[in-house]
Amino acid sequence: MQRIESTQDKSQPSPPLRLVQNIMAWRSRQARPPLSKFSSPAVPNSGWSSQNFMLGAGMVIIQPSTHKIVVVYDTKQKYWFFPRGRKDAGESLEVTAIREAYEESGYQVEFLPLYTPSHAPPPPNERDFYTRPNTEPFYMTITSWAPGGKRKHGGEYLTSWYIGQIPKDAVHTPGTGMADEQNFKSYLLTYEEVMDRVTGNERHVLYYAWTVYLDTLRIEEDKRRRGSRSIRTSSDDNIAKDTRRDSRAPSA
Repeated sequence: MQRIESTQDKSQPSPPLRLVQNIMAWRSRQARPPLSKFSSPAVPNSGWSSQNFMLGAGMVIIQPSTHKIVVVYDTKQKYWFFPRGRKDAGESLEVTAIREAYEESGYQVEFLPLYTPSHAPPPPNERDFYTRPNTEPFYMTITSWAPGGKRKHGGEYLTSWYIGQIPKDAVHTPGTGMADEQNFKSYLLTYEEVMDRVTGNERHVLYYAWTVYLDTLRIEEDKRRRGSRSIRTSSDDNIAKDTRRDSRAPSA
């Protein structure tokens, strides 16, 4: 198969300076709306070509029977993280999340339905969709990469995060990762223990995942107590307001 080195026609001139200036001016004029306390500040309206972005998926894995969380430790690079990775061509983000969870953690994972607030439109004829637990992405992170090696340009890596679950009798399978992932080791730890280990954006991912999880437990308990068939989830600003929170929650 012939490899495509670049989509740029070198015989064509670079974009006119006026066009570049217009794009920069357009970006600077975009108002940045206020976001919830669970999110970092909004980014300017942007546009990226296929050579400047990657799509990926990550998974926070919870064991509901123990309320513990799977976290992975890279024994070579000496850091803790949640399973995540790039989407293969032709692969859905949901399949990516399940695949990466298995490859990097060694656990067979299923999605954990939760009351996740979302602006995704409900399916046709299911207007009550969000009164039930769902498996939609609960968080999105964006990280940048710098040019280098075969990459002539920098870019943005967009990761959709999901919440998964393993049963009480889950069996860990070693050696499920790629050749450069054989130094990964998985642990089942409490929320507080995991929060002490992960860094950067993954602390925000964990905090919101745990908040949504606790809120779901509260809603389900309320339903059992009241005998209600459905209780709509809280807004993302009020989510889990009646549950215990970690005082060391990361700041947005």
